[in-house]
Amino acid sequence: MNITNVAVGLTGKDLLSILNDFVSVEGLTLHSIEISDCILIKGNFKKGLSIDFECGLRINSTDNNMIQGEICRFKVLNIGIASFFRKIALKYALKSFADKGITYNAGKVNIQYKYILKDVPYIDFDINDLRLLEDKLIVGVNNVSISLGGELKKEVKLFKEEANEEELREAEERGKTEDLYTIGREKLSEKLPEKVKKYSDYIFVIPDIAALLTRLLKDNRVSIKTKLIISGSIAYIVIPTDIIPDKIPFIGKIDELAVAFFALNRIVKDVPLHIILENWQGKNDIILVIKSLIEYITNFTAAQNVETLYEFVEEVLSV
Repeated sequence: MNITNVAVGLTGKDLLSILNDFVSVEGLTLHSIEISDCILIKGNFKKGLSIDFECGLRINSTDNNMIQGEICRFKVLNIGIASFFRKIALKYALKSFADKGITYNAGKVNIQYKYILKDVPYIDFDINDLRLLEDKLIVGVNNVSISLGGELKKEVKLFKEEANEEELREAEERGKTEDLYTIGREKLSEKLPEKVKKYSDYIFVIPDIAALLTRLLKDNRVSIKTKLIISGSIAYIVIPTDIIPDKIPFIGKIDELAVAFFALNRIVKDVPLHIILENWQGKNDIILVIKSLIEYITNFTAAQNVETLYEFVEEVLSV
């Protein structure tokens, strides 16, 4: 059976049912979905930490079997869990969606709906319209094929960013850097209680970042410019007196946290991914999550002021 065009209105409960039926991620439970000016998703993610969250998704467009959207609201509801670790765990959850056909990067969301429905042999369609109307998501579809006997055969491939895949393979082939920190980390991991060991990659996040910075300073493949940024940022953070007086407009109020995020963001931008992965002691998934988190947070903190100043000075010096 073939249908040329059809439009349907989906409520929040309809969307919740569809996601629960076709998108399963270990540790993730979706409680409710509400539709107003955006699609508000409430749920819980458990990966070592149990985190309740609210996430607002705005639909922008649909093209080439892909729905493009953006995160317009994000709120973590738990009290008593450090913000940094909450965000890492949630970004890890979002990364878990990648194998399901849903990818997230710097606030942008891409949904490969054909891939999500690839194992449903009863129906196939193309989405040509998506819009919010009051409390419903209006979905316009065409080229609808229906098989009551479940005989539809679909050949849908998961789209992935090839550049990252190649760098990941290269990093895996080269292996991890080993030094005194590697030995010390392993010994400390062995002494952790059995119930805590599975969370060791979260526990060692801060020491792993410190080790990463130290190793990058020693790595000959990292540019002198990047090493100066790392060294200068560390000096700014650890020296008790203000290097930049507060009275200087624009940059005088820059705090240590902003400088830290600026330095990390420059590393993300300037150092090839495979070099970062080689020098990262923990699991690759964790540093990839931190990488995306740094890119996102930089745009909403005073780190952007430091970044703007840096780019201005770099432009002037290059003239």
